[in-house]
Amino acid sequence: MKKFNIRKVLDGLKEQASSSVSSGQSGAPENNLMHETLQSENFQLCKTVRHGFPYQPSSMAHDPVQKILAIGTQSGALRLYPFCSV
Repeated sequence: MKKFNIRKVLDGLKEQASSSVSSGQSGAPENNLMHETLQSENFQLCKTVRHGFPYQPSSMAHDPVQKILAIGTQSGALRLYPFCSV
């Protein structure tokens, strides 16, 4: 899997947003369709190992169909705990 630079992705989003704002000021009707430019090559998944219960949990959800427990923290982290049968 290729590594990527997150700054390039963010720069592309900023350029796209600034060009849509400048084109909207011309008085022409604005087209609200967004063209998706993100590709799978722009992201890299990695396995992270953490032990124990999350610090400052603020929300919890259970999905019985996928058999996943999700715990959200006050810092914005989301941890997914799959059950053994997954």
